[in-house]
Amino acid sequence: MQQDNYQIKENTKELHDITNTIELVDSLIFYAYMRKASDIHIDPVDNGVVIRFRVDGVLVYIDTVNIEIHQELIARIKIISSLRTDIHYVPQDGRFNFEKGVCICDVRVSILPTHYGENAVLRILIPKDKMPSLIDLGFSEHDNKRIFESINKHQGMILVTGPTGSGKTSTLYTLIKHLAKDNVSIITLEDPIEYAMPKVRQINIREKHGVGFASGLRSIVRQDPDIIMVGEIRDKETAQIATNISLTGHLLLSTLHTNSAIGAIPRLMDMGVDQYLVANTLTLIIAQRLVRKSCEICKSYGCTMCNNTGYNGRTVVSETLTIDEEMRKYIMSRISLTDINRYAKASGMITMYEDGMEKVEKNITTKAEILRVLHD
Repeated sequence: MQQDNYQIKENTKELHDITNTIELVDSLIFYAYMRKASDIHIDPVDNGVVIRFRVDGVLVYIDTVNIEIHQELIARIKIISSLRTDIHYVPQDGRFNFEKGVCICDVRVSILPTHYGENAVLRILIPKDKMPSLIDLGFSEHDNKRIFESINKHQGMILVTGPTGSGKTSTLYTLIKHLAKDNVSIITLEDPIEYAMPKVRQINIREKHGVGFASGLRSIVRQDPDIIMVGEIRDKETAQIATNISLTGHLLLSTLHTNSAIGAIPRLMDMGVDQYLVANTLTLIIAQRLVRKSCEICKSYGCTMCNNTGYNGRTVVSETLTIDEEMRKYIMSRISLTDINRYAKASGMITMYEDGMEKVEKNITTKAEILRVLHD
């Protein structure tokens, strides 16, 4: 058996020289953590195993290791993730805690069989005690104020919208962290649970065992919650149950895949939610994207600190749509989204593009990055 009696090497250029798989896995996680990577991709190909990190939302090639250690590498990941090492032809998901020096994190694991063997993606999760505030995430003072005015009402529905990878889950966790108090009952439905949170009852979705978002919501209301978080509204049934719950004095937070805040309104109606429910349950819609921040050292020119990308870290660009009484009338009357958008701007909504350009003026990011993200 391999022994844990090694020193983690100084840089990733030496990865291909590591033959001890325990050392290799630990080194991968350590490097990824230090480079602030969100994911480690371990991809077998015909003549090796390609290692890539997702840094600031972009996949970066790191190294290629010998194909001969692939099976042992995957087996090591499975063992520490409490997965089946004797199963190779079906996907598996797991997680484990990692501690090595200054690197302390949870790691979520996804194993997927491919043509050249099992592929692994490891998601690096920051410790819950380092969970940022809305300002830390990048929300402007304007949007931060609107968000807290809405969540402190403790009723209605708040939606966070955007594509996959736009930071919606991080925003939800930040809001739940703020709301978690001894005198408040909070229950969440998640797929999967990313962070264990004190003072919050968290339920992991298990579709195979009959625990989905819709069925979970039905059970939750019998648990006397004040606040409910649903990881994602994916279907008509979940949408209808969620809006009905929001009418009964609960605060419900969830996410939805739309490109803008206003786009959430027709999206809910397309899912079969009556316009009356949409108008009378929604209190706030947050739309967001993640953009790369300009490197503070080289000011976007490229240096060793940012791996010559000109960027280091990411920040949110957002827009918040407050649903006031006038907006409810607009929704009920089914006027065009153009008119709704016009009223929203007149009522103080700052669009994602406008928020992004403010960050450009403050040298937080670049115009090229704003255009890349918002027009992709």
